[in-house]
Amino acid sequence: MRKSMSVLVLIISLCISLVGCTTMPLASKKENGTTQPRIASAERESLDERDCPEQEESVDEAQSGDRLVNEGNTEGPEEGDNDDQSQGALESETTCYYQDGFLLGKGKAPDFARDVKAITIGTTENCLTDYPKGYQLKYLSNMQVDLRYSPDFTRIYSDDLELRISKERSPYSDVSGWLSDLPNSYVTNDRYMQANNLTIHEDTWVEINGRQVRLLSLTRTPAPNSTQRQNSYTYAYTKTEGLTYYTFHFRSTSFQEHRDTIYRILESFELKEPRGEPVYNLSFEPKIPKWSQETAALYEKICTCDHIIWGFFTPNPFSPEGKEKIREVEEKLEFEFPVILWYRYMGHDFPAEGMQEAYEDGKIVELTYQIVAGAYDRNPNFDVLDGVKDEEIRRFARQAKEFGHPFLFRLNNEMNSTWVSYSGHLSLCDPDIFIQVWRRVYNIFQEEGVDNAIWIFNPNDVSFPPCKWNSHTAYYPGNEYVHMIGLTGYNTGNYFNDLTGERWRSFTEIYDRLWNMYSRLYARFPWIITEFSCSSVGGDKEAWINDMFQNLPRYKNIKIAVWWSYYDPDPRPENKGVPARRYWLDEKPEYIEAFKRGLHQTQP
Repeated sequence: MRKSMSVLVLIISLCISLVGCTTMPLASKKENGTTQPRIASAERESLDERDCPEQEESVDEAQSGDRLVNEGNTEGPEEGDNDDQSQGALESETTCYYQDGFLLGKGKAPDFARDVKAITIGTTENCLTDYPKGYQLKYLSNMQVDLRYSPDFTRIYSDDLELRISKERSPYSDVSGWLSDLPNSYVTNDRYMQANNLTIHEDTWVEINGRQVRLLSLTRTPAPNSTQRQNSYTYAYTKTEGLTYYTFHFRSTSFQEHRDTIYRILESFELKEPRGEPVYNLSFEPKIPKWSQETAALYEKICTCDHIIWGFFTPNPFSPEGKEKIREVEEKLEFEFPVILWYRYMGHDFPAEGMQEAYEDGKIVELTYQIVAGAYDRNPNFDVLDGVKDEEIRRFARQAKEFGHPFLFRLNNEMNSTWVSYSGHLSLCDPDIFIQVWRRVYNIFQEEGVDNAIWIFNPNDVSFPPCKWNSHTAYYPGNEYVHMIGLTGYNTGNYFNDLTGERWRSFTEIYDRLWNMYSRLYARFPWIITEFSCSSVGGDKEAWINDMFQNLPRYKNIKIAVWWSYYDPDPRPENKGVPARRYWLDEKPEYIEAFKRGLHQTQP
């Protein structure tokens, strides 16, 4: 099975598209004499510390999602089952309970059918109990806790050390084999290590409290003059029962300085009976910048549009061949696509000539900009992170400013995957690297006065590897940095079914799932299907198109949809280059006719 998994990753890449809570204290100094827990506030980069209030927050405040948990001393619950009554009685002056991300006030009993967390306060260490995820661990009392991403992970952090812990499920029955491949094959590859200045400190299996733990630690040496402080990583994967395991991703300023603390945290890990369901406590919404008048007008038009604005992709859309293909398809459809998808990569100049031509033709360009290289080569995202690429980005931004007209800007799409350099998988399994790169590029654009770019945050519909740390939420750059949410979900067909298990998926199977994932978190954004298509291998493509037009209006946030009209080749030597996933819209007349009917029925 693991060999099949490796082949799957290759296919996708080439096609592109711990028991017993220890009593040992964790050595640290108290800050300002306080022994209260520290909890993150609503903005990820803005942290807060307050006393636990004497009364529960108002319902209006809790439901608004505008603020998160506060903290300090509070009494434990008055009710509950015997185990928790006992804990509350013993620790009633030192335990804070949080329910669905909000602090419970004095005398309020938690409902353990919901998302309940408890923080027990100590002198040098605190103890977190996560009831839905079924664990308890100790951490330094000078660290803060972020509970907002509860369905995916919990983040515990200070200026010098960060931990993300998640409960995972192996996709394979050979759990030890799966864990042996983690975090991934890149960080232990000699070529990748040398190209990216990585040093491995330990790579082993150890036994902690009777449980087998996969352990790997490394340090990335940043470029000279880099301001990045936390460049050491420890990855720990603890087997429990069945297919379940727990992931501990540590990041620190120094492996040597924090090694003992990391091990003590791992030694403190204790399983509990899971109870309740985790929920998000996040508030995502766009904060609109000072755009040009023309850009603000386009954004308003997109947000208020009552029908789908259609887009089209063909390779090199402003080459003679690309322009001819677009013209040919538009003539067959008797329809002109308002949006064109175009790809540029780091190292390219801003495509001013083509952008101007598109503007004069009345087309909006969805400009995709990717920071990529070979999988085992130098990862250019580390160079962006370290400030090495600032001038190159600045030049691109100046050219975008000079162009002057609005465009949709999709930076580093499908980051929750394995097939792009900027993915967490290829960037030390650290989604924060993606966020910092995004913010660095965005801030340079702002410094250069770019007021004509509408920024699109675009995860893939399915995360691979299928791990909670790799969730789309982990990559969200922040409300100040995102203006639209991008969706990408293909019906790949079943060409690779015998190799990867891929299968035919209906339009609603793909986009109902995305709607259920995104509708609460990103409800205040306009959405764009940045690219999608249906293969003609494995099912009825004409019926799929009909179903697509019938159901698209159900997803009210979707304002733009861009059809990818090309193909994915078979990368295997015996079939190299053979069209595998055939996405062409004009492959057969009946596909064109189905699309044409749908346009006539849905366009004003």
